[in-house]
Amino acid sequence: MDPSEPWRALEASDEGSGEAAPRPPQPSSLRLVLAAAAILVLGSLALVAFVEMRPSGQVDLVGAGSTGSVAAGSQAMVVVQVAGAVVRPGVYALPAGSRVGDAIQAAGGYSTDVDPRAAETRLNLAARLQDAQLVVVPRRGDAASGSSGAGGSAAPGGPLNLNTATAAELDTLPGIGPVTAAKIIASREERPFAAVDDLVARKLVTASTLAKFRDKVTV
Repeated sequence: MDPSEPWRALEASDEGSGEAAPRPPQPSSLRLVLAAAAILVLGSLALVAFVEMRPSGQVDLVGAGSTGSVAAGSQAMVVVQVAGAVVRPGVYALPAGSRVGDAIQAAGGYSTDVDPRAAETRLNLAARLQDAQLVVVPRRGDAASGSSGAGGSAAPGGPLNLNTATAAELDTLPGIGPVTAAKIIASREERPFAAVDDLVARKLVTASTLAKFRDKVTV
């Protein structure tokens, strides 16, 4: 070594020390676990916030053809009474748009005392039900309706049954012409009359006109 260059001795000393430069500290496994837990907690909080933001009172439609959600209990209903020759007469709640035939089926169908020919004549099974409607299925020999086995009107000399009288028979009533008779028949096919005053309630005749023949009709 040249004594005139003493700084070379310092370089030789540094190169021969053999000590490596210190490495930057590495994250421990504990820090990784804490980071994963923090991510899981944040995800859970976000899910809870999303659920709370959804509108209440709705039910999701799940399955083929589902397009969204509908309000729970939104289906409209009609309440009707089924009487006469059925297995279980009573009051029934049916979905809106149901037919007279559906109401009869809900009541157990025709009973053994049904007058099939009268039922075929008087009842329009395809008519849509209306709320508070009365569906009356005729019985055989039903004296209250004055019906014959063929579902005709009252016996000669007796009051006309508004639910069974023909257009010609209705035309014989004071103040009733062919047009009004046709309206009465169309109305009873949609919903049988429960009382004589239904003629006025349904605006088929006026109260003064009904007074002229009230004692000549029945239901």
